[in-house]
Amino acid sequence: MQMRLFSIFFVSFMLFFVQKTYALDSKYYDPSSVQCAESINKKQLTSGWYVWEPYQFYKVTASGSKLTGMDIELANILSRSIGIELIHERVNWKKHQQELKLGSRDMASGAAYTQERAQYAYFSIPYRFEEDSLFTFEDSGKNLDFTSVSEFLAQVRLQNFNLGVTRGSIYADPQIDLFISDKMNQDIVRQYDNDDESLLALIEGHIDGFIADRVVGSAAILHLDAISKVKEIPLNIKVPIHFMFSKKTVPIDLVDKFNRKIKQFFDSEEYRSVVKTYLYPVLLLQTIDSKWFYFIGVIGTIAFAISGIAIASKDNATLFGTFFLAMLPSVGGGVMRDVLVNRDEVVLFLTPSYMYYIMIIVLIGFSTVRLLEYYNKGSNEDAIVKRFWDNVLVIGDAIGQASFIVTGVTIAIMAKIEPIELWGPFFAFLTANGGCILRDLMRKNPHIICINGTFNAEISVLWGVIFSVYLDMNSHDPDADSIKSIVYVIAIGAFLTRITAHYLNLPNLRFRAEKNISTQRSGSGKKNLK
Repeated sequence: MQMRLFSIFFVSFMLFFVQKTYALDSKYYDPSSVQCAESINKKQLTSGWYVWEPYQFYKVTASGSKLTGMDIELANILSRSIGIELIHERVNWKKHQQELKLGSRDMASGAAYTQERAQYAYFSIPYRFEEDSLFTFEDSGKNLDFTSVSEFLAQVRLQNFNLGVTRGSIYADPQIDLFISDKMNQDIVRQYDNDDESLLALIEGHIDGFIADRVVGSAAILHLDAISKVKEIPLNIKVPIHFMFSKKTVPIDLVDKFNRKIKQFFDSEEYRSVVKTYLYPVLLLQTIDSKWFYFIGVIGTIAFAISGIAIASKDNATLFGTFFLAMLPSVGGGVMRDVLVNRDEVVLFLTPSYMYYIMIIVLIGFSTVRLLEYYNKGSNEDAIVKRFWDNVLVIGDAIGQASFIVTGVTIAIMAKIEPIELWGPFFAFLTANGGCILRDLMRKNPHIICINGTFNAEISVLWGVIFSVYLDMNSHDPDADSIKSIVYVIAIGAFLTRITAHYLNLPNLRFRAEKNISTQRSGSGKKNLK
C-alpha cells in the first residue's frame, strides 16, 4: 500500500515538474505560432548591433577597430558551438525590431521580453540580467525623493523632470514603459538612439536625467570623464535579458538549440571569463573614479607623506630630502606598477593633486618640527620625542599600506593580468610596499623595514590574496556595492593586522631564530676584541 502511494506521488510530482518546465520555456516561444518551416536548415544568421558599451561597441586597437562586447562575444560563442555563422550589422534598436518583425533580420541580442514582441519573435531563455538606474547631475535643482518606481514616476511628473530614454527600449518595470508611452507625458520625455546621446543631452542641459542600464550608464560616464558631475540613483529593478529570433526566418528547433547551449554555457569557466572581461572593468573603473575611492588614495598618500617626515626628522634631512622621503612611498610603488603593466597613462600624471598634498604636508611638517626645535633645542634627543616619531612612522606606513593594497589588485584586474590569484597579491605588494623599499634604499639603510622587520610585506600579500580571490569568485555576478564593501574590509583589515603585528612584536619566519643571530653577532664581536 505504501509503495503504491509512493508511486502515485512520484508520478504526480514528475508530471507537475514537466508541466512547470514546459510552461517556463513556452513563455518565450509559443509552438502554435510557428511561421518558419521546420525543414529550413539555417547555417547563417544576420544580427544587428548599436553602441551599447560594454555589451556592444567598437574597440579601437593598434591593429584597427574591432566589434566586441559581452553580448557580441556571447552570441558569437553560442553560434559557433551549434555551427551557425553570425553576421553583425549596425542598426538602431527601433529599426532592428521592425526588421525582425518583417523577417529581413534574423536575430537580436540584449532584449527584454514583452507580449507585443513575442507576436513576431521567439525569445531564448535569459542569459543575463539588466538593472536600471537613473543618472542625473550631482547638483541638480530637481531632487527626486522616492522609495518605489511608482513614487519615482510621480516625482518626475510633479517636478516636470525632463527624462531621457532610449528609443524603442523596454525597461525593467512596466510602469516606466507605460509612463513613456503615455501621451500626457510627451512634454517631459525625450527619446534618443542610445545612452551616449542621453548623457550628452544631460551634460548640455537638454534633460534633467536619463534611465539606463547601470553598467552601460557608468561606462558612458567614465568615457566622457563626467563622474564628478553625474551621479547614479539605483531604481532597484532588474529584468532578464534574452536573444530574440524572427519567427519568419528562424525555425523553433534552432531556438531550442540556443537554449540548450545557454544552459550549458552559463555555468562554464568561459562564461565567467567573458563577464570578467566586459563587466568587471566598468564596475572597477566606476569604483576607482568614485569620490570615496579617491578619498582612500588621498588618505594613503598623506599617511605615507607623514611617515616620510618622521624618517626625515630622525635623519635630520634637508627640506628637499624630506620631500623626497615623503614622496617615494606615496607614489613610487604606483609608478613601478604602472610601468610594469604598461598602462597608457601613469596614475601620478593623471592625478597631480597627490603631489600637491605631499608638498603641503611636507611644508607644514617641516615648519612645525623647525619651530619645535627652535623653542626646545634638545627635543630631537628626547626619548619621548623619538618614541613619538617611531609611532608616527608605523601608523603612517600602516594606513598607506592598507590603502594601496586595494589599488594594486584593482589595477591588475583592469590590465586583465591572469591568473589574478597570483598577480593580484604581487601588485598589491608592489603598490603598497614598493615605494617604502625605494625610500629605505635611498637612505642606504641596511635594514629595509618591510622585508627585514616584523610582518609587513606579508600583510600586503595576504590581504591581496583575499581581495583577489573574492573578486575572482564574484566575477560572474559583479556588483558595485559589494565591491565598495569589500574594499573597506580589506583596508581596515590590513591596517589592524599591521598594527597588531608591530605592537605585539609577532615574530616573522626566518632561516634562524633571532636569539641565534644575536649570539653569533656577540660571539664575532668578542673574537674581534681578542
